[in-house]
Amino acid sequence: MKLVTNDYGCGTSSSILDYEIEDVLVVSENNWQHLFDTGDDLFFVGHDFLMYMWDTPEKVQQWKNYPHSKTVWCFERIDAIIPAWQTKSHYSLNFIKQFADEILACDEDDCDKYGYQWLPQWASRKFYDLKHIKPTNDGLLFSGQAGKPEYSIRNQLISEIYNDSELKEIIKITNIQRDLSWNEYIINLLSYKAILNPFGVLKALNTRAYEVLYSGRTLFQHKIGEYTRHENMLSDFKNAIFFENIEELREKLGNIIFIEDTEDIFMKNNIFARMKSIGIEIK
Repeated sequence: MKLVTNDYGCGTSSSILDYEIEDVLVVSENNWQHLFDTGDDLFFVGHDFLMYMWDTPEKVQQWKNYPHSKTVWCFERIDAIIPAWQTKSHYSLNFIKQFADEILACDEDDCDKYGYQWLPQWASRKFYDLKHIKPTNDGLLFSGQAGKPEYSIRNQLISEIYNDSELKEIIKITNIQRDLSWNEYIINLLSYKAILNPFGVLKALNTRAYEVLYSGRTLFQHKIGEYTRHENMLSDFKNAIFFENIEELREKLGNIIFIEDTEDIFMKNNIFARMKSIGIEIK
C-alpha cells in the first residue's frame, strides 16, 4: 500500500512526511501520472485537495482501469462550513464514488451521515521526539489560524477570552495565521505546558491535538456537540481535556499536567497505529 499526498505545507503533510516512511508518494497538479506505474494499492490523503487527479470522466476511467485497490480518506469535512468548499467537496466525491473501493472520513458528523468508516487524524512524530524539551512559558497557548469567516466559532471563543478579565491573562495567543515556520511552530508549542485547541472546521481532532498529546502537554480541546469516538479513544489519557464553552474551560484550567512518558499515547495514535486500525501495514 502506498500513501498518496500533496505537500500541503502544514501539519497534515508533516504528519506523514516527518515519519520518513518508504510507502509515501508525494504528488502535485503537474506530477501525478506516475501513480499508474506503481503497481500497488493506493491510499489517497484528501478527497478534495487531490481532485485534479479525477476531475474528468477520462481520469475517472483511468482509475477504474487501475487494477489495484483505491482508498480515499476525507481528512477534511465533507459537509464543509463554507458553501464553495462544500460544493467542491461533493463534486469531488461524486467522481470518487465511481472508482474508489473504500472511502474513509475523520469528521464524526460525516461518518454518522454517510456511513463511512472513521479514521482519526494523527500528528508529526517530531512532537514525540522532542517531548523532553521543558516548557518555559506560563499560561495556555493558542497558536493557529483565526479571524477568517470559516473560523466563526473559533473567533467567537477567542473574542470571549479577550473580554474576560481572568482568562485573557492566562491564555496566550502568539499568532492567528501561518506566519511561523514549521520549526518555529514546534518550538513555540513545546514552550508551553498547555495548549488551547478551539473548534475549527472539523467535528474531529486535528493534527494540533495530537501534537499536544504526543509531547505530554495538556490539550484543552474545544468541542461542539458530541465527540463520542474521539473521547472514547482518548479516555485513558489524562492530558486530553474536552470543553464546550468558556465557563467549562474556566472550571477545568486547574487540571493542567505535564506528562514525561508519552510512549503509550504515541504508540496508540501515530500513523502506523492509524493504518493498522484499518488493516494497512506501511513501512
